[in-house]
Amino acid sequence: MVKGEHVPRVSVITPAHNAVAYMGETIESVRGQTFRDWEMVVVDDGSSDGTWELLQSAGPDVRSFRRERPGGPARARNLALANATGELVAFLDADDLLLPGYLESQIECYERALDEGGGAVGLVTCDAQIMVDGKRTSHTHLQRIHDRDAPLTLERILRRNPIYISSLVPASVGESVGWFDPELFGTEDFGLWIKILEAGYRAVLNDRVLAVYRRTSGALSSNIASQGVNNRRAYELALERGRLTPRQRRIARGAIRYNRAMEDVALLRFGGPAASRPLLRVVRRLPRLVWVAMRNPRRWPEWLALLRTGRALDAAELRGHR
Repeated sequence: MVKGEHVPRVSVITPAHNAVAYMGETIESVRGQTFRDWEMVVVDDGSSDGTWELLQSAGPDVRSFRRERPGGPARARNLALANATGELVAFLDADDLLLPGYLESQIECYERALDEGGGAVGLVTCDAQIMVDGKRTSHTHLQRIHDRDAPLTLERILRRNPIYISSLVPASVGESVGWFDPELFGTEDFGLWIKILEAGYRAVLNDRVLAVYRRTSGALSSNIASQGVNNRRAYELALERGRLTPRQRRIARGAIRYNRAMEDVALLRFGGPAASRPLLRVVRRLPRLVWVAMRNPRRWPEWLALLRTGRALDAAELRGHR
Protein backbone atom coordinates (compact mmCIF):
# COMPACT_ATOMS: atom_id res chain seq x y z
CA MET A 1 0.00 0.00 0.00
CA VAL A 2 1.43 3.37 -1.09
CA LYS A 3 1.74 5.95 1.70
CA GLY A 4 -1.28 8.23 1.69
CA GLU A 5 -3.34 5.83 -0.44
CA HIS A 6 -6.89 5.17 0.75
CA VAL A 7 -7.30 2.00 2.83
CA PRO A 8 -10.73 0.40 2.30
CA ARG A 9 -12.87 -0.59 5.25
CA VAL A 10 -13.54 -4.09 3.88
CA SER A 11 -11.60 -6.53 1.73
CA VAL A 12 -13.77 -9.08 -0.12
CA ILE A 13 -11.69 -12.26 -0.47
CA THR A 14 -12.39 -14.75 -3.26
CA PRO A 15 -10.51 -17.92 -4.31
CA ALA A 16 -11.22 -18.94 -7.90
CA HIS A 17 -10.49 -22.19 -9.72
CA ASN A 18 -11.98 -22.71 -13.18
CA ALA A 19 -14.73 -20.25 -12.28
CA VAL A 20 -15.09 -18.36 -15.54
CA ALA A 21 -18.77 -19.33 -15.82
CA TYR A 22 -19.65 -17.52 -12.59
CA MET A 23 -16.86 -15.06 -11.85
CA GLY A 24 -18.30 -12.11 -13.77
CA GLU A 25 -21.63 -12.30 -11.96
CA THR A 26 -19.86 -12.71 -8.63
CA ILE A 27 -17.80 -9.57 -9.22
CA GLU A 28 -20.91 -7.62 -10.21
CA SER A 29 -22.60 -8.65 -6.96
CA VAL A 30 -19.77 -6.92 -5.08
CA ARG A 31 -19.96 -3.86 -7.30
CA GLY A 32 -23.68 -3.66 -6.52
CA GLN A 33 -23.15 -3.19 -2.78
CA THR A 34 -24.86 -0.26 -1.07
CA PHE A 35 -21.72 0.10 1.07
CA ARG A 36 -19.01 1.40 -1.22
CA ASP A 37 -15.77 1.40 0.81
CA TRP A 38 -14.42 -1.98 -0.27
CA GLU A 39 -11.74 -3.71 -2.30
CA MET A 40 -12.04 -7.13 -3.92
CA VAL A 41 -9.01 -9.43 -3.86
CA VAL A 42 -9.24 -12.57 -6.02
CA VAL A 43 -6.69 -15.36 -6.35
CA ASP A 44 -6.84 -17.57 -9.41
CA ASP A 45 -5.82 -20.99 -8.12
CA GLY A 46 -4.23 -22.49 -11.22
CA SER A 47 -7.28 -22.24 -13.47
CA SER A 48 -7.22 -23.57 -17.03
CA ASP A 49 -10.53 -22.19 -18.31
CA GLY A 50 -10.02 -18.46 -18.84
CA THR A 51 -10.63 -17.33 -15.26
CA TRP A 52 -7.30 -15.47 -15.15
CA GLU A 53 -8.01 -13.66 -18.42
CA LEU A 54 -11.42 -12.58 -17.08
CA LEU A 55 -9.82 -11.24 -13.90
CA GLN A 56 -7.20 -9.32 -15.86
CA SER A 57 -9.94 -7.46 -17.71
CA ALA A 58 -12.18 -6.96 -14.66
CA GLY A 59 -11.06 -3.41 -13.88
CA PRO A 60 -9.08 -1.60 -11.17
CA ASP A 61 -11.54 -2.35 -8.38
CA VAL A 62 -10.63 -6.06 -8.59
CA ARG A 63 -7.10 -6.85 -7.46
CA SER A 64 -6.11 -10.27 -8.81
CA PHE A 65 -3.23 -12.64 -8.10
CA ARG A 66 -2.38 -16.04 -9.52
CA ARG A 67 -1.07 -19.39 -8.36
CA GLU A 68 0.43 -21.27 -11.29
CA ARG A 69 -0.63 -24.63 -9.86
CA PRO A 70 -3.81 -25.42 -7.92
CA GLY A 71 -3.20 -25.55 -4.18
CA GLY A 72 -6.74 -25.54 -2.85
CA PRO A 73 -9.03 -22.79 -1.55
CA ALA A 74 -7.21 -22.39 1.78
CA ARG A 75 -3.92 -21.48 0.11
CA ALA A 76 -5.71 -19.23 -2.38
CA ARG A 77 -7.55 -17.42 0.41
CA ASN A 78 -4.35 -17.01 2.43
CA LEU A 79 -2.59 -15.47 -0.58
CA ALA A 80 -5.49 -13.06 -1.08
CA LEU A 81 -5.42 -12.18 2.62
CA ALA A 82 -1.68 -11.50 2.47
CA ASN A 83 -2.43 -8.84 -0.16
CA ALA A 84 -5.60 -7.43 1.45
CA THR A 85 -5.59 -4.04 3.18
CA GLY A 86 -9.05 -3.75 4.74
CA GLU A 87 -9.76 -3.53 8.46
CA LEU A 88 -12.50 -6.13 7.94
CA VAL A 89 -12.56 -9.16 5.66
CA ALA A 90 -15.61 -10.65 3.93
CA PHE A 91 -15.35 -14.08 2.30
CA LEU A 92 -17.07 -14.84 -0.99
CA ASP A 93 -16.75 -18.03 -3.03
CA ALA A 94 -16.25 -17.58 -6.76
CA ASP A 95 -19.64 -19.05 -7.64
CA ASP A 96 -21.66 -17.36 -4.87
CA LEU A 97 -23.26 -13.92 -4.81
CA LEU A 98 -23.62 -11.10 -2.31
CA LEU A 99 -27.01 -9.41 -2.19
CA PRO A 100 -26.79 -5.58 -2.39
CA GLY A 101 -27.14 -4.95 1.35
CA TYR A 102 -24.62 -7.56 2.48
CA LEU A 103 -21.70 -5.31 3.45
CA GLU A 104 -23.87 -2.56 4.92
CA SER A 105 -25.88 -4.96 7.07
CA GLN A 106 -22.89 -7.03 8.19
CA ILE A 107 -20.90 -3.96 9.22
CA GLU A 108 -23.90 -2.53 11.09
CA CYS A 109 -24.29 -5.84 12.93
CA TYR A 110 -20.57 -5.90 13.76
CA GLU A 111 -20.59 -2.34 15.11
CA ARG A 112 -23.76 -2.96 17.12
CA ALA A 113 -22.18 -6.05 18.69
CA LEU A 114 -19.11 -4.00 19.62
CA ASP A 115 -21.30 -1.32 21.24
CA GLU A 116 -23.27 -3.91 23.21
CA GLY A 117 -20.11 -5.41 24.70
CA GLY A 118 -19.93 -9.01 25.86
CA GLY A 119 -16.51 -9.85 24.49
CA ALA A 120 -14.43 -9.26 21.38
CA VAL A 121 -16.22 -10.02 18.11
CA GLY A 122 -14.45 -12.60 15.97
CA LEU A 123 -16.93 -13.05 13.15
CA VAL A 124 -20.36 -12.02 11.92
CA THR A 125 -22.26 -14.56 9.85
CA CYS A 126 -25.54 -14.32 7.95
CA ASP A 127 -28.15 -16.41 6.17
CA ALA A 128 -28.05 -17.22 2.46
CA GLN A 129 -30.55 -18.17 -0.20
CA ILE A 130 -29.73 -21.54 -1.78
CA MET A 131 -29.64 -21.82 -5.56
CA VAL A 132 -29.60 -25.30 -7.10
CA ASP A 133 -28.82 -25.60 -10.81
CA GLY A 134 -29.61 -21.91 -11.32
CA LYS A 135 -32.97 -21.97 -9.50
CA ARG A 136 -33.51 -20.51 -6.05
CA THR A 137 -34.99 -22.99 -3.58
CA SER A 138 -37.80 -22.32 -1.13
CA HIS A 139 -35.46 -22.62 1.85
CA THR A 140 -32.36 -20.82 3.06
CA HIS A 141 -29.06 -22.04 4.49
CA LEU A 142 -30.18 -21.56 8.10
CA GLN A 143 -33.60 -23.10 7.53
CA ARG A 144 -31.81 -26.43 6.96
CA ILE A 145 -30.53 -26.32 10.56
CA HIS A 146 -32.92 -27.35 13.33
CA ASP A 147 -31.26 -25.28 16.10
CA ARG A 148 -30.53 -22.25 13.93
CA ASP A 149 -31.49 -19.75 16.69
CA ALA A 150 -29.10 -21.21 19.29
CA PRO A 151 -26.04 -19.13 20.30
CA LEU A 152 -22.96 -19.66 18.14
CA THR A 153 -20.79 -21.17 20.84
CA LEU A 154 -17.72 -23.30 20.19
CA GLU A 155 -19.50 -26.35 21.56
CA ARG A 156 -22.37 -25.85 19.14
CA ILE A 157 -20.02 -25.31 16.18
CA LEU A 158 -18.20 -28.54 17.05
CA ARG A 159 -21.50 -30.42 17.05
CA ARG A 160 -22.60 -29.04 13.66
CA ASN A 161 -21.29 -26.01 11.83
CA PRO A 162 -24.08 -23.55 10.88
CA ILE A 163 -21.76 -20.71 9.83
CA TYR A 164 -21.98 -19.81 6.16
CA ILE A 165 -18.71 -19.05 4.37
CA SER A 166 -19.68 -15.44 3.51
CA SER A 167 -18.93 -14.17 6.99
CA LEU A 168 -17.27 -10.95 8.12
CA VAL A 169 -14.05 -11.22 10.17
CA PRO A 170 -11.83 -8.45 11.58
CA ALA A 171 -8.44 -8.78 9.88
CA SER A 172 -6.66 -8.55 13.25
CA VAL A 173 -8.63 -11.55 14.53
CA GLY A 174 -7.85 -13.72 11.50
CA GLU A 175 -4.19 -12.79 11.66
CA SER A 176 -4.03 -13.64 15.36
CA VAL A 177 -5.23 -17.22 14.75
CA GLY A 178 -3.25 -17.80 11.55
CA TRP A 179 -6.12 -17.64 9.03
CA PHE A 180 -6.77 -20.87 7.05
CA ASP A 181 -5.08 -24.23 7.54
CA PRO A 182 -3.64 -25.13 4.08
CA GLU A 183 -4.07 -28.87 4.58
CA LEU A 184 -7.85 -28.56 4.81
CA PHE A 185 -9.79 -28.72 1.54
CA GLY A 186 -13.45 -27.77 1.57
CA THR A 187 -13.55 -27.49 5.36
CA GLU A 188 -10.97 -24.73 5.75
CA ASP A 189 -13.69 -22.25 6.73
CA PHE A 190 -14.92 -24.61 9.48
CA GLY A 191 -11.34 -24.90 10.72
CA LEU A 192 -11.07 -21.11 10.88
CA TRP A 193 -14.33 -20.70 12.81
CA ILE A 194 -13.08 -23.22 15.37
CA LYS A 195 -9.78 -21.35 15.78
CA ILE A 196 -11.55 -18.01 16.22
CA LEU A 197 -13.95 -19.33 18.85
CA GLU A 198 -11.38 -21.35 20.78
CA ALA A 199 -9.27 -18.17 21.00
CA GLY A 200 -12.11 -16.56 22.97
CA TYR A 201 -13.72 -14.41 20.29
CA ARG A 202 -17.49 -14.20 19.80
CA ALA A 203 -19.47 -15.30 16.75
CA VAL A 204 -22.46 -13.08 16.01
CA LEU A 205 -25.46 -14.08 13.91
CA ASN A 206 -27.05 -11.61 11.52
CA ASP A 207 -30.16 -13.58 10.59
CA ARG A 208 -30.85 -11.62 7.41
CA VAL A 209 -30.58 -13.38 4.03
CA LEU A 210 -27.66 -11.50 2.49
CA ALA A 211 -26.02 -13.89 0.03
CA VAL A 212 -26.76 -16.58 -2.55
CA TYR A 213 -25.18 -20.00 -2.16
CA ARG A 214 -24.94 -21.89 -5.46
CA ARG A 215 -25.16 -25.66 -5.53
CA THR A 216 -25.50 -28.24 -8.24
CA SER A 217 -27.79 -31.20 -7.69
CA GLY A 218 -25.87 -34.20 -6.42
CA ALA A 219 -22.63 -32.25 -6.16
CA LEU A 220 -21.95 -33.57 -2.68
CA SER A 221 -22.44 -37.25 -3.36
CA SER A 222 -19.20 -38.19 -5.06
CA ASN A 223 -17.20 -36.16 -2.53
CA ILE A 224 -18.75 -37.55 0.66
CA ALA A 225 -15.64 -39.59 1.49
CA SER A 226 -13.24 -36.68 0.99
CA GLN A 227 -15.55 -34.42 3.00
CA GLY A 228 -15.41 -36.94 5.82
CA VAL A 229 -11.60 -36.94 5.68
CA ASN A 230 -11.38 -33.14 5.72
CA ASN A 231 -14.03 -32.70 8.42
CA ARG A 232 -12.19 -35.26 10.52
CA ARG A 233 -8.89 -33.45 10.03
CA ALA A 234 -10.40 -30.14 11.17
CA TYR A 235 -11.38 -31.80 14.46
CA GLU A 236 -7.99 -33.47 14.78
CA LEU A 237 -6.24 -30.12 14.38
CA ALA A 238 -8.45 -28.66 17.11
CA LEU A 239 -7.53 -31.51 19.44
CA GLU A 240 -3.84 -31.10 18.61
CA ARG A 241 -3.92 -27.40 19.52
CA GLY A 242 -4.99 -28.42 23.03
CA ARG A 243 -7.36 -25.52 23.73
CA LEU A 244 -10.62 -27.45 23.96
CA THR A 245 -12.29 -28.19 27.28
CA PRO A 246 -12.83 -31.84 28.28
CA ARG A 247 -16.46 -31.61 27.12
CA GLN A 248 -15.42 -30.05 23.80
CA ARG A 249 -12.79 -32.76 23.31
CA ARG A 250 -15.47 -35.43 23.77
CA ILE A 251 -17.61 -33.73 21.12
CA ALA A 252 -14.64 -33.54 18.75
CA ARG A 253 -13.79 -37.21 19.23
CA GLY A 254 -17.41 -38.17 18.60
CA ALA A 255 -17.39 -36.09 15.41
CA ILE A 256 -14.22 -37.83 14.27
CA ARG A 257 -15.93 -41.21 14.73
CA TYR A 258 -18.97 -39.95 12.83
CA ASN A 259 -16.88 -38.73 9.90
CA ARG A 260 -14.96 -42.00 9.75
CA ALA A 261 -18.32 -43.74 9.53
CA MET A 262 -19.39 -41.42 6.71
CA GLU A 263 -16.21 -42.33 4.86
CA ASP A 264 -17.16 -46.01 5.16
CA VAL A 265 -20.74 -45.39 4.00
CA ALA A 266 -19.44 -43.45 0.99
CA LEU A 267 -16.94 -46.21 0.28
CA LEU A 268 -19.72 -48.80 0.34
CA ARG A 269 -21.80 -46.70 -2.06
CA PHE A 270 -19.17 -45.43 -4.49
CA GLY A 271 -16.20 -47.75 -4.22
CA GLY A 272 -13.44 -46.35 -6.41
CA PRO A 273 -9.81 -47.11 -7.30
CA ALA A 274 -8.67 -46.84 -3.70
CA ALA A 275 -11.61 -48.81 -2.36
CA SER A 276 -10.11 -52.28 -2.37
CA ARG A 277 -12.69 -54.75 -1.01
CA PRO A 278 -14.94 -51.95 0.40
CA LEU A 279 -17.65 -54.30 1.66
CA LEU A 280 -15.14 -56.25 3.77
CA ARG A 281 -13.82 -52.98 5.19
CA VAL A 282 -17.34 -51.84 6.14
CA VAL A 283 -18.17 -55.21 7.70
CA ARG A 284 -15.04 -54.98 9.83
CA ARG A 285 -16.11 -51.55 10.99
CA LEU A 286 -19.76 -52.44 11.44
CA PRO A 287 -19.68 -52.03 15.25
CA ARG A 288 -18.51 -48.43 14.84
CA LEU A 289 -21.12 -47.78 12.15
CA VAL A 290 -23.88 -49.11 14.40
CA TRP A 291 -22.60 -47.06 17.36
CA VAL A 292 -22.46 -43.88 15.28
CA ALA A 293 -25.88 -44.52 13.73
CA MET A 294 -27.46 -44.97 17.17
CA ARG A 295 -25.86 -41.73 18.37
CA ASN A 296 -26.95 -39.77 15.26
CA PRO A 297 -30.55 -40.75 14.41
CA ARG A 298 -31.17 -37.44 12.62
CA ARG A 299 -28.56 -38.41 10.03
CA TRP A 300 -30.19 -41.72 9.04
CA PRO A 301 -32.15 -40.18 6.11
CA GLU A 302 -28.91 -38.71 4.72
CA TRP A 303 -27.13 -42.07 4.92
CA LEU A 304 -30.04 -43.98 3.39
CA ALA A 305 -30.37 -41.46 0.57
CA LEU A 306 -26.66 -41.67 -0.13
CA LEU A 307 -26.79 -45.46 -0.33
CA ARG A 308 -29.98 -45.49 -2.40
CA THR A 309 -29.48 -42.62 -4.85
CA GLY A 310 -25.82 -41.64 -4.59
CA ARG A 311 -26.57 -38.10 -3.50
CA ALA A 312 -27.22 -36.17 -0.31
CA LEU A 313 -30.82 -35.30 0.44
CA ASP A 314 -31.95 -31.72 -0.03
CA ALA A 315 -33.22 -29.96 3.10
CA ALA A 316 -36.83 -30.03 1.94
CA GLU A 317 -36.53 -33.75 1.26
CA LEU A 318 -35.00 -34.32 4.70
CA ARG A 319 -37.96 -32.58 6.36
CA GLY A 320 -40.22 -35.05 4.62
CA HIS A 321 -38.29 -37.98 6.16
CA ARG A 322 -38.38 -36.76 9.77
